[in-house]
Amino acid sequence: MTIRGDSTEYELLKKWCETLPFFEQPKSVTTCEIGVREGLGSKIIMLSIRARIGKVDYKHIGIDPYGNLKYQHYDNSPEYTADYTDEMRLEMQKDFSDHPEFSFFHMKDTDYMNYFATQPLVYDLVHFDGPHMTKDVITEAVWFADRSRKGSRFIFDDYKKYGMEDISKALSYYGFNVMESGQNKIMLQKL
Repeated sequence: MTIRGDSTEYELLKKWCETLPFFEQPKSVTTCEIGVREGLGSKIIMLSIRARIGKVDYKHIGIDPYGNLKYQHYDNSPEYTADYTDEMRLEMQKDFSDHPEFSFFHMKDTDYMNYFATQPLVYDLVHFDGPHMTKDVITEAVWFADRSRKGSRFIFDDYKKYGMEDISKALSYYGFNVMESGQNKIMLQKL
């Protein structure tokens, strides 16, 4: 079955994965997508990174609560129930069953961050496509920035719908700078 996506500029996501810099040969690589939905973003990330690193130990983490949650998606929108059904989750999990590098966490981003707060993982690339409220994205970005290394890339989807200037400013304290942007996606890299 073909894995679908609900965003745009997947070509930029692919390009930014294919050009992810490794300033020294990594012993392992970890990537993450917050907001997996049907999985096209995760598939692009995994295929692009795997092609670059060969047999290096690789893990891709997908985080998504699904379950038709009612929440405020954008800074200036009311709460509404999103169409992230459990059937969609089951289909996504089936689609990724033959990808041993894929680890799925059926939980909210905040639950993931709390659960793994003391884990020594370092993230090389994170695709932020979950909550789209500025305060939530800042919380995620800072948490992952604390667990990044030189060359790590953060890619934000729908960045014009929230306070990306504030997020960029917060990330600048961790050495992240805007490297490239499209109409929908923006990429920051730790220098």
